[in-house]
Amino acid sequence: MYILNALEICTKPVFLNKPLTNVRFLTQGLPLYKKVKGNKHTKNSVQREDDITEIVEVSSYAKRAENQFAETLEACKKALNDAKQGNSNPKIFNKMKLQNGKIFTDVATISTKGANALLVTVFDPKDVNVIISSIFSAGLNLNPQKIPNNNQQLKIALPPITTESRQKKCKELKEIFELYKNSSKKESLTAIRLNILKEMKNIQPRTDEVKKALQDVEKIHKEYGTKLQDIYKTIEKNMME
Repeated sequence: MYILNALEICTKPVFLNKPLTNVRFLTQGLPLYKKVKGNKHTKNSVQREDDITEIVEVSSYAKRAENQFAETLEACKKALNDAKQGNSNPKIFNKMKLQNGKIFTDVATISTKGANALLVTVFDPKDVNVIISSIFSAGLNLNPQKIPNNNQQLKIALPPITTESRQKKCKELKEIFELYKNSSKKESLTAIRLNILKEMKNIQPRTDEVKKALQDVEKIHKEYGTKLQDIYKTIEKNMME
């Protein structure tokens, strides 16, 4: 059996010693290449006219964009919820370094006590005073008090929520939202989109498949922008209630 390139059949005569029914045509599309920086060959690269190029799968860009957008969405949601809770978040002291050099979580645990207080349980009563002084000096506007007849627990009353504090918190939420949506932060939706589109500019030839992949990235970016805004608006609304 003879295997001939379809382009050759169309452009020049070919004389066969076998019947034409034994000829199979190859109509495979052109591979897509992307320029790669550097002077060395990679496993999937080819050398063309002194430029290093790499064969790419264009559909992978949309998949990578969606994965990164999803990670940004979750990170923003967590940051918004943490900011909404503020000082009422039991994790507020997790990374606090005490005045004696110890980390808060190594010497105590913290939990909520009702809706307006936190409860600190200290492992060793000897650390109670240093915890109190460390919280005072942290500038969190929190005042830990010893619980009578209990030398290992502290109660921290949370400041009442006012209209002014809500407005301040909403401003903070807005800043976090913009950080994850439009900033130069590498995890922001905008930065991820620009980085992927920049990579795709080097793909040749500009086939319909490439154009569709570009459209897919833009579509996914828009969808996640809407999702991010919906999360922000929901948390902001809960903050003002």
